[in-house]
Amino acid sequence: MTDFINFHEKNKLVKNFILNVINISLVLSDKYFCKFWNFSLGIINNSVKIKTTSRNTFNISDENYKIEIIYKDRFEYYLQNISTRFDHLIYEYMFENIEFSNDDIIIDCGANIGEIYRALMHHTNHELNFNYFGFEPHKRDFEVLSRNTINLVDQPLALSIDSQDRDFYLNPNTADSSFESRSNTEKVVVKCTTLDNYFASYESIKLLKLEAEGFELDVLKGAQEILSNINFITADLGYELEKNTKRSFEEVNEYLGRNNFVNISSTPRETYLYRSLNN
Repeated sequence: MTDFINFHEKNKLVKNFILNVINISLVLSDKYFCKFWNFSLGIINNSVKIKTTSRNTFNISDENYKIEIIYKDRFEYYLQNISTRFDHLIYEYMFENIEFSNDDIIIDCGANIGEIYRALMHHTNHELNFNYFGFEPHKRDFEVLSRNTINLVDQPLALSIDSQDRDFYLNPNTADSSFESRSNTEKVVVKCTTLDNYFASYESIKLLKLEAEGFELDVLKGAQEILSNINFITADLGYELEKNTKRSFEEVNEYLGRNNFVNISSTPRETYLYRSLNN
């Protein structure tokens, strides 16, 4: 019965019922939120469990995996099981179109809590070791990222067009913090670097996963020297700027085309996979 929690594909009545249950559960204290879901999922023989940690975060586990998250709002992604969440990320970022090898260099721009790393390990059956560089400017997200992954980046950093401190607007509950000022966000100052500065000595980079909430072109312009060394770029280029009315696809697609990248796949979510013609 565990597939019952895959509510997005259910009929409207069932979907609305489960969404209402999720929304009502969010008003519970963390302790009773966990108790409610552990009891409810146990009734349908689902192995997913959630518990609080001493770090004011949550640990989610099932019969195969465990992962730490920060906000209980995002627990719904794991209601079926953790593998299903990873499979969805593999689909969204089109990893099945890439042949990975041992010691590949993976750059994760907008790494959040490290789900991409975990999805890649799941995708390759944990048989490969990656050199993973997860960039996340939000300190608390970065701490969880570091616990969920083997991250070669040792401090919170944002990738951008230059290496200077910038204002950054936090909206961590929905994982769409940005350099663009938005309502109901907290402004902090974050340290930035460029791909050129960080990866000047790397001659071959298998994958750049690019999710910069509309500022993807800035990240790419900060990679003018090393862009030709990147084999694949998978990017979220949807409507994330100007109150979700403007997307970055056109400018990024044109820029990558001029730099010998070709779009080889995409998804309805507006994620796009590019392959370099230089490699």
